[in-house]
Amino acid sequence: MEIMLVLVVIGMASVGVMMTMPQQANKVADVDWQAQRFSTLLQFAEDEALISGKELALVFTENSYRFSFYDYATKKWLALPESQIGDIFEIPESIEFSYTLLGSVWDEIETQDEESFIDKSYLVETEGDDEVESFTPQVFIMSSGEVTPFAVLFTEASGSNKRSSTLEVSMSGAITHIKPGEQ
Repeated sequence: MEIMLVLVVIGMASVGVMMTMPQQANKVADVDWQAQRFSTLLQFAEDEALISGKELALVFTENSYRFSFYDYATKKWLALPESQIGDIFEIPESIEFSYTLLGSVWDEIETQDEESFIDKSYLVETEGDDEVESFTPQVFIMSSGEVTPFAVLFTEASGSNKRSSTLEVSMSGAITHIKPGEQ
């Protein structure tokens, strides 16, 4: 239990350090910075799931991502409170952002077709101004330590020499930073 508490404290400290770093436009628009922020937040979510026993999920949209949790009382995926890691993390327009599910089952399914394999009754709900929005979680972060295997690619949207940064996440939750040319 003490080790798990230390992991949570380290995770919180690393998220705090990342979020208090200067918000310079050139840093936020950097693919490596965005990949590191994503990696740190995902590690924090994995630690949170292990410590709290909550089932968490990652919801990707076109230019953002957010974390959610499964509420057993309502049997729905709900957005994490903003006091945790419940913010919507926007990706700047200068960076292209995409994800791919990995693993034996997902290798056979195109990413755009995955929606047909997910039960619509298990959606993420977030409180909007007027109504409740629903999203389908693409990646699950289980309290047992398992994570849906996936890869995330951050690429510069313009420029002659587009830089990119890829993160691969295994089923055990291990995050690997793939440098260009290593794939």
